[in-house]
Amino acid sequence: MTDKPALTKERFLAATTFDEYVERMKVNREQMLQHVEEVQVSPEDLAWWRSQGKLNAFVMTYDGCGDALYNIPILAKIAKLSPNIDLRVVQRDDNLDVIDQHLNQGVYRSVPCFIFLDDNYQEIANLKERSEDMARVMEYEQLQVRRRLRVENKDPWRAEMLNEFKNVVANHKKYP
Repeated sequence: MTDKPALTKERFLAATTFDEYVERMKVNREQMLQHVEEVQVSPEDLAWWRSQGKLNAFVMTYDGCGDALYNIPILAKIAKLSPNIDLRVVQRDDNLDVIDQHLNQGVYRSVPCFIFLDDNYQEIANLKERSEDMARVMEYEQLQVRRRLRVENKDPWRAEMLNEFKNVVANHKKYP
């Protein structure tokens, strides 16, 4: 990784606004707009956001991301109601140098990735994918589903693994 941030003022200002991003969405456009309308921001939360001074929010995503569909509308609603927040949304795959400086757990190009910049376009905070509490909930629930599926599919699972072990050895296969 480089010490020089890939996200510059010029790059931020050239990025699409939230409305422009939504206009260009190929999937989930209607759901995104519906979710923005559904989000409620309390007067106390809104006052807090407005009191933060100038904030620039740069979001990397892709249209089909489920977490983006639920998380971006929250920030979009906050930005819509807070004139001090400039929200820009871009496609992750068009900004790999930026996402590679913000890898989730140092490994994953997770989206959405929210980067918050001050009025001098210096990064002050970031959030990758979802909140820590929601990540724990998702991981726990996914673990429960995997455990249930293993038990329910024990015999086909074993048959498939028997074949795959043989295939791996016979073909000198190496998983990436």
